[in-house]
Amino acid sequence: MVSAHPRCANSRAHARTQAKPFAERADRTHLQRKPDFLPIEFLVVGGAITGLSAAIALSRAGHKVTVLEHMPSFSETPMGAGCRIPPNATKLYYRWGMQERLRSCSIKSRGVVFARYDSGSVVGVHDWEDGILEETGGDFLLMHYTDLRRVLAECAAEHGAVLRASCHVVDIHADPQRPYVALASGEVLTADVIIGADGSHVGPYRCRRVILKALGQEDVEKPTGMQLFNAILPGSAVDELGDPELLKQIRAGGVFTWFGPGHGALGFPIKEPKTGEPLFTLYVYAPSDDQDIRVRLVDREVLLKALEGRDSRLSKLAQHAKEVSLVPMVDRPYLDDWIHPRGRVIALGEAAHPIPVGSIYSLGMTACDAAVLGRLFAHLHRKDQIDSFLNAIPEIRTPRIERVIRAATGNIFAVSLPPGVAEARDRVLRERAERGIKELGTGGMGAQTSEEMIQAIEGIFGYDPEDDADDWWVQWGLTQERAARMVVSDAVAVHVNENLEREES
Repeated sequence: MVSAHPRCANSRAHARTQAKPFAERADRTHLQRKPDFLPIEFLVVGGAITGLSAAIALSRAGHKVTVLEHMPSFSETPMGAGCRIPPNATKLYYRWGMQERLRSCSIKSRGVVFARYDSGSVVGVHDWEDGILEETGGDFLLMHYTDLRRVLAECAAEHGAVLRASCHVVDIHADPQRPYVALASGEVLTADVIIGADGSHVGPYRCRRVILKALGQEDVEKPTGMQLFNAILPGSAVDELGDPELLKQIRAGGVFTWFGPGHGALGFPIKEPKTGEPLFTLYVYAPSDDQDIRVRLVDREVLLKALEGRDSRLSKLAQHAKEVSLVPMVDRPYLDDWIHPRGRVIALGEAAHPIPVGSIYSLGMTACDAAVLGRLFAHLHRKDQIDSFLNAIPEIRTPRIERVIRAATGNIFAVSLPPGVAEARDRVLRERAERGIKELGTGGMGAQTSEEMIQAIEGIFGYDPEDDADDWWVQWGLTQERAARMVVSDAVAVHVNENLEREES
């Protein structure tokens, strides 16, 4: 039986590298497998972005991956929304061979426009310079969630992952050697490692709950008093506003951000998945006293009521919504430990570290979790390394996630949620964000905004998780390997000496 490797996050500081220009990094488009590489079996519970990203990263390395998804299809997504993919995620997806496909079904975001939520008056504009984005190695892409999921599923299958839809997981059993999942059909599937990638916002998120229970950690779901409305509109809805400036910004790939205390909205263009026709995504954040935390469809009138007294353009846009999703904003705790205490079940993405719905960081953090997972397991050549590699993932990722959230809050260049929503409960941070927007409106960046742009590019969007995984391998993985070889060598020497002594006697 393989014993759990002792957690080392509390006993040593893990060194980090500064973000390097993309051109200076090693070419990782094609992985070179070592002669002694050991492929093992992974079961991934959840076939959304986290699960598919993990499947690609692992199957590229040469492992056997099966993805279990409860929905009937990987190419269709109920209540699919528009999404924003940050450069630290697109960089990885480009490296993994999806650049052409992603660009063909997306719109490259060129900047952000900030407007008052009540009056609609524009108070700040920021355009991303090509040279700045080149430093990150990726792009800001705007696309339909259905298209993103489809492209990832295609890539995972091309790399050899097995994708199984309509699989309803009813039980997950941790084990230090061969964990297993039970399906509603009665089928039981085993693997060397189970990846929990079934999220935290839409039930049943079974992996997260299994680990919470095993840890004795309370499963807290606390409504924040805010809600997100999501609607996808025909592109003609923007044309009918009769607003040339807004139309110009949208056609240029701009993200239009309305902000105000405790309220906000985001609007950006995307493409229709089947036809490529222009669509417009509208996110609206509004207060709520509803204790129902289910994600659900609501009537358009509910959205219109939430927009009363706000920028009239928002109501005019919302009139075109044929389907409106309501996502309550709920505080959920990070897992105290991503790994099941009985072994070899690990949570990734939103299952491990839930963040506010609609945040751009959900996709970025998901892709980075998957990249670290795949990069570490590319070094596997003995099964007794499995636990060490699993333990390294939260050791590497947890401090990083906490730093990103701290750095992004109040930073207008981090473009996560509308200013005033993410900082609604912190007056100082809200004022910081609003000062940054005012500086943009003067026609040039002030000291605050220029510094914050550098923080966003170098500290968030320019980050490469595979650098961190490589650092861990060089600093700790190889050290463990040398120690293991010394133990084996000593054991062999003792064995030989014992045989010689017996022969001499």
